[in-house]
Amino acid sequence: MSDLRLEAAVGLVLRVGVAASAVCLAAGLGLSMLPSAAGPAHFLLNTGLIILMATPVGRVVISVGEYALERDWLFVVLTTIVLCELAAGVFAAVR
Repeated sequence: MSDLRLEAAVGLVLRVGVAASAVCLAAGLGLSMLPSAAGPAHFLLNTGLIILMATPVGRVVISVGEYALERDWLFVVLTTIVLCELAAGVFAAVR
């Protein structure tokens, strides 16, 4: 039963993330056609891309929480390692 809850939570995070990203990207693209709206268009396009890149991170965070609730410590450790690797990638990219 807990596998179904994990799948539902992960599915929701992925659907919401992709939908929010698509809305921001579409609005940014539409605004980029207007010469006077370059600033907001740039902001929306960047926001859409950030949301799209953050969606898999949200999936991993949800997985860590769900595995912790199930007390499946092996998967808590493994998904935490994946989360640390994702964070290291973000820090390396920012640097």
